[in-house]
Amino acid sequence: MATSCSLLSEEQFLCSICLDVFTEPVSIPCGHNFCKACITKYWDRDDLCQCPMCKNTFDKRPDLFVNTFISEMAAQFRQTVE
Repeated sequence: MATSCSLLSEEQFLCSICLDVFTEPVSIPCGHNFCKACITKYWDRDDLCQCPMCKNTFDKRPDLFVNTFISEMAAQFRQTVE
């Protein structure tokens, strides 16, 4: 059986806003993931809270909580590429 690190690809851990490995990754209600700071800045630019990927619009700004699973996986990925 392959190790989990060999199954990881960079695309899985990249924020589509900053194009870097996730820092404090958060999941928004549509299921897409972003760095907490990136999605916060993105939403601060406009009154509309919308997903930059699928354009799903949210009635109010969702509460953002760090996705610890993705955070740990991104940290493991960073270690494998260093």
